[in-house]
Amino acid sequence: MTWDLLAGLLVKSSLIAGAGLACARFLVTRPADKVDVLRGAAGLLLALPVLMTVLPALDLALLPADAPPLALPAPVTTGATEPLPAPSGLSALTIVGGLWLLGFAAIAGRLLLGVLTLDRWTRKAQAVRCPYWLAPLEDLEPADRPGLAASDRVAGPLSWGVAPGFILVDPATLDQRQAAPAILAHEMAHLRRHDWIFLLLSRLVVAIFWFNPLVWRLHATLVERSEEAADAAALTSVDRTLYAKALVRLAAHAAPGRIPDPNPGMASAMAADSRTLSKRIACIMSPAAARRPLTVALTLLALAAVAAPVAALGLTQQKVVVAEPPPPPPAPPVPPLAAPAPPAPPAPPAPPPPELAAWPEPPAPPEPPPPPEPPAVHVEASVQAQIQAAARAEADAHLAEMAATQVRIQVAEGIRQADAVRVAVREARVEADRARAEGEQARQAGQRAEQEAARHRRQARVDMAFGVEQMRKGAREMRAEAARLRDPAYRAKQIAENRGRANAVTDAQLLAVARQLPAQADEMDRQADKMAEEARRPI
Repeated sequence: MTWDLLAGLLVKSSLIAGAGLACARFLVTRPADKVDVLRGAAGLLLALPVLMTVLPALDLALLPADAPPLALPAPVTTGATEPLPAPSGLSALTIVGGLWLLGFAAIAGRLLLGVLTLDRWTRKAQAVRCPYWLAPLEDLEPADRPGLAASDRVAGPLSWGVAPGFILVDPATLDQRQAAPAILAHEMAHLRRHDWIFLLLSRLVVAIFWFNPLVWRLHATLVERSEEAADAAALTSVDRTLYAKALVRLAAHAAPGRIPDPNPGMASAMAADSRTLSKRIACIMSPAAARRPLTVALTLLALAAVAAPVAALGLTQQKVVVAEPPPPPPAPPVPPLAAPAPPAPPAPPAPPPPELAAWPEPPAPPEPPPPPEPPAVHVEASVQAQIQAAARAEADAHLAEMAATQVRIQVAEGIRQADAVRVAVREARVEADRARAEGEQARQAGQRAEQEAARHRRQARVDMAFGVEQMRKGAREMRAEAARLRDPAYRAKQIAENRGRANAVTDAQLLAVARQLPAQADEMDRQADKMAEEARRPI
């Protein structure tokens, strides 16, 4: 793997992952449809190396060309020099390939370790025997029933494996028997939708393109949308309110001493964190949108149509035509190492012969000229100007890079703050919707209570009218009984009847009762009048 190949993989994987994230966010609304689009993007990323090998290459000059070396004048040498030794070190191919292989081995090894850990936990777990947890699975065929086991190694209920798969429950959740239908519906939805298989493939894509942040974001989004899709599937058999309460209890429930998952994302866990809980609750309480299979199919076709030419493109370096440099200026004369010695004066002439001694002597030879001064050695001014300009350009580029880094940091901080504000707004909206729902329920309960009270008041008025009638009737009977007791024959008859019932009654007692009954009848009439007046009051 070379730098050109790594840059090509970064650009191509970014285009495919970015297109998948954009399509899942803006073109479809149901969580299940979003999951299908994200799965398609992950599959195209997994097939990208194969497509790059199979499809014919289309070279596209996008990478910057190497800068030509700065021409400097040849140094002045005074003699033979030793050749410089060639620099030693690792090649670019070895460095890039080693870095990529190191990242791939770290993520793939962690993936394999997570699968082996889940398998070990499942083998050591104890089968669940509680009838509350087994009841939702009894309607399934024996071949479709997942393995349900309890393990103290998991931090919450999770599912993994190929269908029918396995469901692991922690002991604390196992005690929440009322939440068993909701939890099993959620985990069964994961297993029916084969979410664990696609999350495993997505983690493999992350291992291949670990150097691309968009691929990591694609995997995280696929995990979140898979949970929302499982929620929507579970709501077909579980009440929304009960399901939301079970989800909140699982998110808030944190038993001390439990061992966390050593490889998050390796299994489909129902418990939500605080970051995604409000969004999942809002999706649960919202009405389900209609399925759009045609839109999903067209979106996947569009992604495949984009991925094929993108995989065929090959990024090459731009060619730069370098003009021939002008001929260098003539080199200054090399000064001699030492001034040349002045020429020796000529030898004096031989003495003239005697016969010529009378002639006058010739003139003396002139003095030799002084040696020339050595010229000063200086550096060419144009070379110094080029070096200074290159240094200034490099300093300006460094300052520009520092400013761009600062701007990127500020933009990232602004995006993070905007995301926090959006999350707060969504949570406030969810709280407001819940408050409105609770207010509406309270208003309806108040109306029902008021209607019930009005019905009770009407029934009480009817009962009071009936009681008035009964009291007046009893008063009349008491007056009639008092009149009959004044008759001696009637009193004798009553005395005989009471004696037959072993109840001794005297004539004087009956006369006393006859005198008291009219007063009691009058009191009963007064109470009947008060009750009748109370019954006539408006409701």
